[in-house]
Amino acid sequence: MPEFNYIDIIGWIATALTLLSFMATKMTILRLINFIGCVFWVAFGILNKTNPIIVTNIVIATIHTIWYYKWKFQKNKLSNI
Repeated sequence: MPEFNYIDIIGWIATALTLLSFMATKMTILRLINFIGCVFWVAFGILNKTNPIIVTNIVIATIHTIWYYKWKFQKNKLSNI
């Protein structure tokens, strides 16, 4: 049986969350789960000193955050009509 260290566990959690996000049927749920997966990927990248993983997932998490605030602003704007 293979031995897992905590860095591997973080990587597997990140993988599971990323895959799970693509099973979501609502865009907000997909983005939330994927955002959390990105946080785990960033942690994994930092612990492994892997800059491409860190940068890519920070950018993706930023995109999710911007999308969320645009969506929330648009939703609030429509509810005020």
